[in-house]
Amino acid sequence: MARSSIATQPTLEQALQLLEQFRAIINDAHEVALYTSGNCHLAIYEQALQTLLEIRRLALALGKGELSYEIKAKGTLAGALKSLQANLRHLTWQTQQVSQGDFTQRVDFMGEFSTAFNEMVSQLDAMAKELQTQQDELVRRNDILILEVAERERAEAAEREQRQLAETLQAAAMALNATLDYEQVLDIMLERIGDLISYDSAVIMEVEGMQARIRRAKNYHRYGEEIEKHVLEACFDIPKTPNLFTMYTTLKPLVIADVDQYPGWDRSKTGNPVRSWLGSPIYAHGQVLAFCSLDKLEPNYYREEHAHKLEMFANHAALAMVNARLFQEIQRLAITDTLTGLHNRRYFFERACQEFNRSCRYHHPLTLIMLDLDHFKAVNDTYGHPAGDLVLQTISRLIVQTVRKIDLVARFGGEEIVLLLPETAPQAGERLAERLRQNIAATRIPLNNHSISITASFGVCGGNPGNCNLEPQRAIETLIELADQALYQAKQDGRNQVRLLLPNFA
Repeated sequence: MARSSIATQPTLEQALQLLEQFRAIINDAHEVALYTSGNCHLAIYEQALQTLLEIRRLALALGKGELSYEIKAKGTLAGALKSLQANLRHLTWQTQQVSQGDFTQRVDFMGEFSTAFNEMVSQLDAMAKELQTQQDELVRRNDILILEVAERERAEAAEREQRQLAETLQAAAMALNATLDYEQVLDIMLERIGDLISYDSAVIMEVEGMQARIRRAKNYHRYGEEIEKHVLEACFDIPKTPNLFTMYTTLKPLVIADVDQYPGWDRSKTGNPVRSWLGSPIYAHGQVLAFCSLDKLEPNYYREEHAHKLEMFANHAALAMVNARLFQEIQRLAITDTLTGLHNRRYFFERACQEFNRSCRYHHPLTLIMLDLDHFKAVNDTYGHPAGDLVLQTISRLIVQTVRKIDLVARFGGEEIVLLLPETAPQAGERLAERLRQNIAATRIPLNNHSISITASFGVCGGNPGNCNLEPQRAIETLIELADQALYQAKQDGRNQVRLLLPNFA
């Protein structure tokens, strides 16, 4: 449109065009081009339009997470957005510092988010200190144990049998401490006990509460399939099993020269034809972790010297079991959201990239579901944050119980949960999302004298990435973006709904 060369009073058409530009800047999704009338009476409004357009562009950039966009506009609204931009930049820097181990960072300029952020950093700091304390304690105990073994070796160096014992124990300790895999530790224990003490059959029983359940067994097949089956399925009530209860309460090994002469020995439990028996508790910090149990078919075989050897072995085994359990716990904490027990966001991306590569390699479909609890803030505002935590925990358990073991479930942030479904077409993922939606809507969460109900909205995205050339990280980010768009559409359409978007992996 040609610019007017004569400054006249604004016409109705010019005023309407001006209002249309105001509306477009505020509402339209596409880029807005400004119209200049050339009328001096409208210049101040056109200047305001230019300022508003700059503010719009900054707001859109912030909405996309682009924190480097700069504008020249001034004024209260522009200043507020610039302040928000500066705060987000500083918050990004603080988050990077926390990820590098600086837990002194605190936020005091973003209201409720500041409280949540500061609480998270405090918890991370406390967890790091606790893990360090546990590690220091393990190192200290390990050093003490190594010193004890060294002193024992020097004291027994004069006798060949004692030297062999020390060497065998050292080899067992090296084998046990060479792995942090808990199942491998159990296997090594059963294997290495035979280097110290002869047996016809043996078991490792793991203690769970006041019960001892057999986790490893060796050589019971020689007594027949029925006996082996009974042994492998056996679970002992410790207070009702005299030999186990004695070791549990005294923390000492026990020798039974002839089980037929031992009161309370129940041969019918397994049918095992054992006559001579030797056992030792495996314990740490005064807590019994497991029992070693050795059998001999001949009576009066085991003596106190065997008990002494087994007790020394049990000390090494205890250290290895504690280290393996602690390693498992550290690994679990590293990939787990502490509130819900689901996987955390970092682990999700790591596993999701692996699954994407596998889907590309074998031309299998891959589907991603993102869900968000509807009106979750109202739960916190009405019932308090402990109730909100209970809701998140309950819904998380429901999801885990519904999906397959191969499916990946993670807390993505706040009340958002993301699911990755390997070898699953998007339509099947949509059906799963619908089933989850119905289950969540039907769930009543008891709280005090009443119950809480909540719904969730779902965004589903997936397909077959067999021919894609995308980097795995970018591909997963794309799936998340599209699932988030589908989720947004479900929210816009009234919540408590499922929406599906199909990506173009090319």
